[in-house]
Amino acid sequence: MAEEEARRNRLMRDMAQLRLQLEVSQLEGSLQQPKAQSSMSPYLVPDTAALCQHLNLIRQLAGSGCFIIIIPRTVIDGLDRLKKENAGARDGIRFLESEFRKGNRYIRCQKEAGKSFERDKLKRQDIEAWQLYKMVDSCRQLTVSQSNGDEDTAGMVTILTDHQVEELCTRSAAMKAAIQAAGSAGMELKNIVEFYRQWKEIG
Repeated sequence: MAEEEARRNRLMRDMAQLRLQLEVSQLEGSLQQPKAQSSMSPYLVPDTAALCQHLNLIRQLAGSGCFIIIIPRTVIDGLDRLKKENAGARDGIRFLESEFRKGNRYIRCQKEAGKSFERDKLKRQDIEAWQLYKMVDSCRQLTVSQSNGDEDTAGMVTILTDHQVEELCTRSAAMKAAIQAAGSAGMELKNIVEFYRQWKEIG
């Protein structure tokens, strides 16, 4: 337990050092995107399931130099919850720890700034919808910090999920509302395998 706690504290410390700063906007300029690919979001935000199931795809997207991968705190918490019974979650944690330690410029942890609306009741009733709301909150802070309030931020962020978006919409009213909240904030929700295939076709 003590070792696990120390590892978690180390991860939190690494994450704290890698807060999104002005460097992120400089990074945007360094993204190696051919013209056709510039139609794809520069920021990709994988959910917990995408990290557990498709770590190999995330590794390739992160290693391409074409995108900045943003890991919200709620995704780290999700991996942490699953690590005892899910080998993919343990692999995801190890991968993130290693990338944060190396200081990979293309993988960034997004800390929660300020106190967002917690939706505690929803957390008990529908944890997946609650997590999506938390991811949207994190991404909204990111787009606001990048746009200085006077630029259209639509299309800047794509949230990557292991699920089919149409199937997610039918799960619950809360999930449908969370997906609509992402759309209203100018973010796209996409299945990670489909996004990866599209990127490869363009590239």
